[in-house]
Amino acid sequence: MLTRKQLPPLARIKHKIDITMLREFIRDNHYDDYAQYNDIKYSGASNHQAFLVANQYSKEHFFKEHDAEFLEGERYRQLYLTNIDPKKMTSDNSLLTSTHHTIFSRTRRTDPTSKTYVPETDELNYGLRNEHCHGMFSQILDMFSGQITRVRLAMLGGNFEIKPHVDYDPSYITRYHIPIFNNEQVIYGFKVKNQNLEFNMIEDGGIYFFNGGHVHWVKNMGALSRLNLIVDTHGQTDLIFE
Repeated sequence: MLTRKQLPPLARIKHKIDITMLREFIRDNHYDDYAQYNDIKYSGASNHQAFLVANQYSKEHFFKEHDAEFLEGERYRQLYLTNIDPKKMTSDNSLLTSTHHTIFSRTRRTDPTSKTYVPETDELNYGLRNEHCHGMFSQILDMFSGQITRVRLAMLGGNFEIKPHVDYDPSYITRYHIPIFNNEQVIYGFKVKNQNLEFNMIEDGGIYFFNGGHVHWVKNMGALSRLNLIVDTHGQTDLIFE
């Protein structure tokens, strides 16, 4: 598996979709109604509360809004297309609330061989497709040969930004972004070798590899909301760049 240092911060892969059909599917099924997006909001994320609680330190730090209470932000919203396999959830709720303050302690919590392993933090347990994963969403996921893990629609409100943070090294989770409603005022930033690099994503059906192992951030400096489909996989067989 290639690591973050061996891969570009952002690059298009050879897979491509019909963006016109995807937008029509989004509109026809009312996925452009962001009121239903609340899987990153603690009080409304019934299927994902365990994930939020287990990762509360990260989520509260990265997505905090000045006027929002604990994990109750509105300007960055997600709608999950996959759930955790209930057979893999822990019965020890104290594990969920154990804090982690470094990337190393967080990584140990995702390692099944570690004493501090928490199944709810392990992306590999989140590949169970739910009721939202149908039609064109299913077709898109079927394009990938890697093991599908967490998949979600992610809305970033206008004039809002996600703070710099690190997710996972691509050797563990390989992340792809499919821009659905985007514009040149949405900036994706990465810190690589002490340099700040900024990119745009073109909404033409392209699929972008997103290197979450680097410190990164997103700014929507426009008035309109951005919508991306984010697909996480385990494995790098789809990493064939244009």
